[in-house]
Amino acid sequence: MPGVTYPAEILHGPRGADTRSGKAYKHPPVWGMSSRQAAEKLGVSVRTARSLLNRHKARYRLVAQPGKAACMYWETRVVNLLLAKRSPLVRKIPEKLCSACEACCILMVARSSLFRYAKQGLLREYKIRHATNSGVRQLSYYLRADVRKLAGRRNAALARARSLQQERLQRAWNGRIASSYEPNS
Repeated sequence: MPGVTYPAEILHGPRGADTRSGKAYKHPPVWGMSSRQAAEKLGVSVRTARSLLNRHKARYRLVAQPGKAACMYWETRVVNLLLAKRSPLVRKIPEKLCSACEACCILMVARSSLFRYAKQGLLREYKIRHATNSGVRQLSYYLRADVRKLAGRRNAALARARSLQQERLQRAWNGRIASSYEPNS
């Protein structure tokens, strides 16, 4: 059809397949590792490994296996980079850090405000991976001293705003009382 452009997957077969034949390769690449190997190395499920590697635009190749579905072989270099970036698994959280929930209670704000403070640079966020009963989780933690300092500054600003508002209301009230006692001429 004139004027219609087709995606590369339709013109050249699925992504990761042999560009000449459009089918899966017969031999695994020298530069790659299977999805299962990548998952074991990263310490996640196969599905999570594929998702993570796709998100980081890792190159992959489909390899045909006799009697089975094609297997994906991912770039080993990208898997190693992801492994190097990943923070280590922590057994116990240090006392100087507080969780996002604790920080919200100290600051008396919603979680969205807490994340906004971190984005603005008012608080430093530490992502820590630790083991829970349901598996490994990565959660946000904040320095307890920074949270308390920000709470003090925030409370002082709120107190100043409240006192200014009370002064304005008092002046307005005094002006009304004074005008109501003026004699009518």
